Amino acid sequence: MSGRLRVLRVRGAARFPLRGELESRQFRDSSAPPSSATFYERATPRPHRRTPAAYRAAVLGLASALLLPGCAVGPDYRSPRTDVPVRWHQSASNGLAPGDASVELWWQVFDDDLLSDLIYRAAENNLDLRLAILRIREARALRGIAAGELLPALSGQGSYERSKASANSLGGALSRPGATSLGARFRDSVARGVAGNALGQGLTSALPGAAGVSNTLASSLIGLIPQRRELPETDEQDLFATGFDASWEIDVFGGIRRNVESADAALHATVEDYRGVLVSLLAEVASTFIDVRRLQARIEATAQNIDLQRQTLSLTQSRFRLGLTSELDVRQAETNLATTEAELPLLQTALALAIYRMGVLIGQEPSAVWDELSAERAIPKPPSEVLVGVPVDILRRRPDIRAAERRLASQFAQIGVATADLYPRFTLSGTFAFEATDFNHAIDTRSIAYGFGPTVRWNIFDGLRNLHRIAAEEAAAQQAYVAYEQTVLLALEEVEGALVGYKREQDRYAALDRAVGAARRSTQVAERQYRDGLTDFQRVLDAQRSLVVLEDALAQSRGQIAVDLVAIYKALGGGWTLDAMPQGEYLDEPSGALADSVGYFFSGGRESPPWEGAPEDDREEPSDAEKPDAPPAGVEPTTEREPGSNPE
Repeated sequence: MSGRLRVLRVRGAARFPLRGELESRQFRDSSAPPSSATFYERATPRPHRRTPAAYRAAVLGLASALLLPGCAVGPDYRSPRTDVPVRWHQSASNGLAPGDASVELWWQVFDDDLLSDLIYRAAENNLDLRLAILRIREARALRGIAAGELLPALSGQGSYERSKASANSLGGALSRPGATSLGARFRDSVARGVAGNALGQGLTSALPGAAGVSNTLASSLIGLIPQRRELPETDEQDLFATGFDASWEIDVFGGIRRNVESADAALHATVEDYRGVLVSLLAEVASTFIDVRRLQARIEATAQNIDLQRQTLSLTQSRFRLGLTSELDVRQAETNLATTEAELPLLQTALALAIYRMGVLIGQEPSAVWDELSAERAIPKPPSEVLVGVPVDILRRRPDIRAAERRLASQFAQIGVATADLYPRFTLSGTFAFEATDFNHAIDTRSIAYGFGPTVRWNIFDGLRNLHRIAAEEAAAQQAYVAYEQTVLLALEEVEGALVGYKREQDRYAALDRAVGAARRSTQVAERQYRDGLTDFQRVLDAQRSLVVLEDALAQSRGQIAVDLVAIYKALGGGWTLDAMPQGEYLDEPSGALADSVGYFFSGGRESPPWEGAPEDDREEPSDAEKPDAPPAGVEPTTEREPGSNPE
């Protein structure tokens, strides 16, 4: 696989394998918007008489939207071609049967009814799976938000305003002619003349040789005094207004549609994440179940060795009493027995933890399955033949690969969203309202006010910020592609590693089985020879210690073979089908706002949390018999006090 992004700008290119399966009825969004052609066809205005020049731009913008419904700037996505091996490596698949692997119900190969029951219970109640379902609901709602941008927006408003203009403002009484009366202007003129004459005489007496200059100077100084005006009081006014505002951005260059495309791919990615959680959950349930059986087998083997060592201790004690051996043999036998007994509590603790883990996996309290799993059963036995298929199958089946491809598609569409910001945005907007200064005429044909028309907004220069945003989205798409390739490689590694581990563990188990058989015979021979006095007790100790270790290893290996087979099915992406969706009721159940929008509005959104069955006020009071620790009739309840405290 090369490191560059292999995408073609060809519309209608082949989609990702099984992409159509994502649009099955289980995951199809019922709230999807109509197609662009239908949408714009419904929005086409009916022919009418010749429009004024002021409205021609609106018609031109709408015509552009009708003629270019499929014009979406930015590159068109095509799923990447991924090169995978034709077959699995020989070291991984040697000894495994070729052929198509049927992994949808892989747990049935163990032929264990309890295991199958636990898997179905986990799928129906596990909380991690429920979280994944709720993430799908969240992604579907976010997709609805993106699709809503294709539709017009309508809002209503109403207002009341009582206003009064300032008399001293530029728009008030000061700017109106005749603001000062004629008598006031006459009195001001006479006063200015008298003041000017008096000032002139004073300057003349002070400057006898400059009489004309003194009069002119006096008139100029008097003119600097501002005229006093009488400002009449302005009137108070009322304004009543109510109406609607509407706007519709015509997606000429496809920025909104690219965003919807991105949201669609993100929604499909969350569906694949849900399937990935399901695959991991079923594998963990099976592995935990096998761990329980493996620990039970180890406990049983340890108990058998404890019984054997107790018999050996009894033998050494008998020989010691008869004087046939020393006390050292007795103490070594006691040490060997106590060492083996010390392993038993550790195994029992691990068994309890595994059972508790199973209870949590099926969505119940930890001890819910104690009675079912505490009874000893054999470790599930793998089938004699395991089909593994071919590497290309995992591209179609593994949810993590499918999710990575969908995230690549989502990020790729964001390049088109950023590219659309390079081009103009066309918006049709309008208002319709009733405006009146008298409430009695608020709803009157003569009070109608309206306005509508197109708006074009084009970001001509923004310091190259949008170009850098496009570059950032392209880099993010490259990262998503590398993450997709890495996911494919890790998936191939996981499968081949699981295949090798399964095959090599079978070889190890065969060798351990031979070793256990030899150790049992060696122990028997050593004990017989020790009883006959032909060997010392150290040979017996060595044989018994080897037997304990080998039988424990054999039980672990028997369980590990089954765990490795589970790992193979998990690596192959088994455990989910298009026709089954556990806990799907949480996806189909809409939120309160979508289920009853009118009721949600009038309730103020005061809904009970989903984890409460009823509001606190609506719950019934428990009866006296249901109340815990209810005192008998006629007996006052008492409360215990801490030592040293004083009663109130």
